Amino acid sequence: ITRENEMDTSEQPATLSKTIAKVLAEGGFESQEQAMRDLSLTIALTKVSRYERENETFKRKYNQSFIEFSQNVGENVEKEEFEEEDDLNDWEFAWRSLNLWQERAEMLRNA
Repeated sequence: ITRENEMDTSEQPATLSKTIAKVLAEGGFESQEQAMRDLSLTIALTKVSRYERENETFKRKYNQSFIEFSQNVGENVEKEEFEEEDDLNDWEFAWRSLNLWQERAEMLRNA
């Protein structure tokens, strides 16, 4: 690369901003804010889908809802069921994450 082909580093941010604006406009976005909102919604919906699948896996495995399962495991404190306790922790994480990402997706849809 010769010096003539190199960009002055002070020009790079302006050129980058122009390139981003052109790409977004050609992608059908009216603004960078709209693109960020749409991308954020896509990410949130991907997370919702992931945690829905995890919740459904546990629901099918135990044939009950998370709430029912957590109550049943809590009632059986005298017997140690390590698999169920591990599943409860994993399911609780997936259940809470699903609720969180559903809320975020709804907020982004209404923005």
